[in-house]
Amino acid sequence: MSFHQHVPGGFLDSEVNLMANRVQARHAMLVDVFRHIIADSTVMLLGAEDGRWCYTFAAAGALQVVGVESSFDLVERFSRLPDVGMRERIEMRYATPVEELYKDAEAGRTYDVVVLFDVLENVSDLYELLHHIAAVSPRLVVIDGLFAVTEEAVLMIERHRGPVHDGVKQQRLIPSRGAITLAAEDTGFAVDWVDWRQIPEDSRLGLSDYYQSGAQRRFSLILTPNEDD
Repeated sequence: MSFHQHVPGGFLDSEVNLMANRVQARHAMLVDVFRHIIADSTVMLLGAEDGRWCYTFAAAGALQVVGVESSFDLVERFSRLPDVGMRERIEMRYATPVEELYKDAEAGRTYDVVVLFDVLENVSDLYELLHHIAAVSPRLVVIDGLFAVTEEAVLMIERHRGPVHDGVKQQRLIPSRGAITLAAEDTGFAVDWVDWRQIPEDSRLGLSDYYQSGAQRRFSLILTPNEDD
């Protein structure tokens, strides 16, 4: 049993199937196709949650995986995951992901692969973020998260749908496809958007956020250093 197949008790079979299919599809689209780059690499995973994806990259051949997660509870949960001989290759950090990237970049650390899962929300300066990503010299950058569905280079402000604190409605900032594309190209990256339409319609269980209609949707993109720069 893989780490992604471990599901807490109390889940209905339908929920287990949703989670299992989602994990399998994301693994195939975001990890498996890049095994030739991940093998023998160093990986920085921003938005590591409880560390299961760290194990996924280690299992794909990474020599070292640094996972960064801003939720203390999720970082603590990592220590309770079963170990299958890869824990020594994984370092979990409790920190703000983007700030930790900046610290490592400014300290001169490098990574072969940088992965960002759901960390672009509320990043107001995409250029600064991408300059710091470029500074750690990755051969591959994998980004997965929520984007505004427009090729215009904009940042969309949306009311947060969570609870209201102290009577103040929270807002979140969501980059558009056009904004991240423009910023990435301007900072020396080639951009390739993952085509989730490759997955047949009857195999999209648990993946509705990649296909939803409306002003925003989950997308994935791949950045590689532009050889012309």
